[in-house]
Amino acid sequence: MVWVAREIALIFIFHFPLLGKLGCVSYLIISMKTDLQTVAILGGAFDPMHLGHLSLAEEAYAKLDLDEIWFMPTAQSPLKPDKSRLPATDRVTLLEAALEAYPHFKVDASEIERGGVSYTHDTIRNLKSAYSDTQFYWIIGGDQLAKLDKWRDIGSLVALVEFLVVERPGYLADLLTVPEIPGLKFHNVASRRLDISSSDIRERIAHGKPVNDLLPKPLYELIVQYNFYKYS
Repeated sequence: MVWVAREIALIFIFHFPLLGKLGCVSYLIISMKTDLQTVAILGGAFDPMHLGHLSLAEEAYAKLDLDEIWFMPTAQSPLKPDKSRLPATDRVTLLEAALEAYPHFKVDASEIERGGVSYTHDTIRNLKSAYSDTQFYWIIGGDQLAKLDKWRDIGSLVALVEFLVVERPGYLADLLTVPEIPGLKFHNVASRRLDISSSDIRERIAHGKPVNDLLPKPLYELIVQYNFYKYS
């Protein structure tokens, strides 16, 4: 975990060099807040966004003392080539409705506006150019950590951003499976991640099964109103 406190505080850092494999793996950092705004990016298709996404973001925001979390819908994921079921504009509309009650959460549609395959390296490079006063983190799941070496330009990406690895309760990333990427920095965040998936939600909607307990209420109401995912 990483706490970036707003005042000067004691610093507790636990490093695990893993025989030189990693630059730094930190489980708890308490330090002084810099002048930089701290923002974590949560990317995904959000097709649709659900309460699992919201729970993950709420815990990261609260535990890490972040200023904001930006939800970033992808135009097309490089590792998940299947096309989204809803058009990008509709996915953004659903996201905006779901996050309206959360002033510290916002939607960033820059990957959709850019179009094409959404590469994290390009996104972070553009964000750091546009927001020079902001420290960015990238939220990933524990399963994605072992696949980071497959990300485009990962060698230069790790110099631009640190990763927040969200794990289920009682589970931490197996450090021996972390790929050898010089300079990689990540912070484990324990979470009560809900076992919900967008694909399951789409399937339930297609078969007329209830999903109101899996989705933020404003988003659910829009799905019903506009018959998204062939709701019946």
